[in-house]
Amino acid sequence: MPAAPRSRPLVAVAAGVLAMLLYGGQFVVSRFSLQHTLTPWDLAALRFGVAGLLCLPFLLRRGLASAAGIGWRRSLVLAITAGAPYTLILYMGLAAAPAAHGAVIIPGATPLFAAAFAWVWLGEETAPLALVGLGLILTGLVLVSWPGITGPAGDTTWEGDVLFLAAAVLWAIYTVLVRRWQVRPSRAIVMVWVLALPYLPIYWALDGGARLMAAPRGEVIFQALYQGVGVALVALLLYSRAIRALGAASASFFMPLIPVIGGLLGVPVLGEIPIPVQVVGMAAVTVGITLAAGRSVTVSAFTGGGV
Repeated sequence: MPAAPRSRPLVAVAAGVLAMLLYGGQFVVSRFSLQHTLTPWDLAALRFGVAGLLCLPFLLRRGLASAAGIGWRRSLVLAITAGAPYTLILYMGLAAAPAAHGAVIIPGATPLFAAAFAWVWLGEETAPLALVGLGLILTGLVLVSWPGITGPAGDTTWEGDVLFLAAAVLWAIYTVLVRRWQVRPSRAIVMVWVLALPYLPIYWALDGGARLMAAPRGEVIFQALYQGVGVALVALLLYSRAIRALGAASASFFMPLIPVIGGLLGVPVLGEIPIPVQVVGMAAVTVGITLAAGRSVTVSAFTGGGV
């Protein structure tokens, strides 16, 4: 029996919140393994291998020649901006900086860069209230990163923050291109992860997977499922469900949950406690994303590969 109409918004909200839990939790889950057992190259192999192999049958069914209706050139561009390079930069950033920094900087900086790219490429203007939000985001990002910039010699936090900014640039480009080319997220993500599969033979040839093979089996299986299924695919499906039921503008208001979830989970799981100025910065970014949500090309394209 189909769900009652009144229950559909509740299901959509639940789907949106669960998607944000997966997206926000990945920063903490990834950093935990990076601190103890695995390398960025190992985590990338797990995500690309699982997500790519699961997506491959869908591409083969549609036909390789059509590249799932996108075209190989555009598919390659999307794969660069949201696939292997983006993911590796994300993991390398998490190896150097706290999880909360990644959970704040990437979702926060993406709207800033996306608004700029959308203005240049699409001629899209940003609403006044969204501009206020973007200003709050910029202020918050400075507050979050400032202790790392002014920290003692040998502190790698600032390096991780720079990598998070680079990841945000890539994701912003992906965001604008998906809109400009009118690509359905499901088609884009199939190509993104299938085109990440060539990473695997390169990884095994250069690294051999020594640490991956020596890691506890339970951790490897968990990370493979979380990274390759949960973040790369399930979160996309859940958020897409929220968009279909609530609309893109309304669904984008779930995005401020990412810095909140990443920041809060990092305290008990990693023991990473932000100092007061960073808490203020995180709050500013969260409020800024809320003001910017749905009013410009900003956070809505997180329906892609998994922030």
